[in-house]
Amino acid sequence: MQAFGSDRARKGDGEQITLLSRIPKGWTPRVEKTMTSAEFPGTAVQWGEQYFEVVSAEALPQGGVRYVLEPWRENHMMRFVDRYDAETEAARVEENRKQIQREKGRVWANLLGLLTGHLPAVVQNELGREIGVLPPRLTFISILGVLLVIGLLILYCVSRIMAEEQPPLAAIVPAVYLAIENTIRFFINWTQSRPIGSTVGFIAYGLFYAITRKGPSPFAEEKGWKVKIAESTPEVAARDAYRTRAAFVTLLRAADQTRVAQRYDYDYRRSSMKVAFVILAFAAIGAVASYRTGKLIPAIVAALIVLEQVVRMIAFQRGPMGSVFGFIVRPFVRKLL
Repeated sequence: MQAFGSDRARKGDGEQITLLSRIPKGWTPRVEKTMTSAEFPGTAVQWGEQYFEVVSAEALPQGGVRYVLEPWRENHMMRFVDRYDAETEAARVEENRKQIQREKGRVWANLLGLLTGHLPAVVQNELGREIGVLPPRLTFISILGVLLVIGLLILYCVSRIMAEEQPPLAAIVPAVYLAIENTIRFFINWTQSRPIGSTVGFIAYGLFYAITRKGPSPFAEEKGWKVKIAESTPEVAARDAYRTRAAFVTLLRAADQTRVAQRYDYDYRRSSMKVAFVILAFAAIGAVASYRTGKLIPAIVAALIVLEQVVRMIAFQRGPMGSVFGFIVRPFVRKLL
């Protein structure tokens, strides 16, 4: 029998044929009959004018797969037949090449999430469809990166103030602008679980698109965004109000969280750990900055907040736990109680 592509075929025992393939073909081997289960034939393969059954499929240590085929037995019905010829193998090799490219692109897109998350939403969605990444995750990674930049700018301004010098506008203006933009992006990403780009990313991609005309237009809109949505019913409005405030509920007392859980589909395990981690990160930055600038009281307060979040994270294994910030967010979630 003639093998195709880079495959190698050789005769085995009796009428068996061993096929060595560099890439997996997706063929499933035969499942033998046992005392508790029936026999299931392997994949039916049309090779030339003859039909074969895949008896076994073994992954090789050096890479590739060893398939053992036998002539198809007439007592079994063919539910699906896969062809083995030059055309099918060429298509299989091409699909494997595209899969490798998609995997490499997915790895690089996640590694470069600090940058790709700034691209327009339509571009992030296109990346998600092509290489299988999660666009909302790319946006969230870029938001974390901007938070780091904002923190560094704030620390620089504080150090200038402590040195009794005027902080430069070149640091103040970007810090304020990035803080406002990043807050809006975080709110949209958190509440709607969708990607959103930044101004810098939009301008950079807009210039790239204007020069190369490659990729989707930054002014394009996703399908469905222009569809008019009817006025929400009171039940839907109440459910939407809960979804936009669910992150704040995790800061309330355990009794209040239980009351919200009785009215809505609330589960403290969904977002409590994330909210606690965000508070812990900001408090830790504040504690370090205050300590380094000699502000003892703010450093102690920030350290206590860090300690509280650590205690809450440990307590989440047993049930919900409130925070000292509960009284601050309570007015915003009063309608849910």
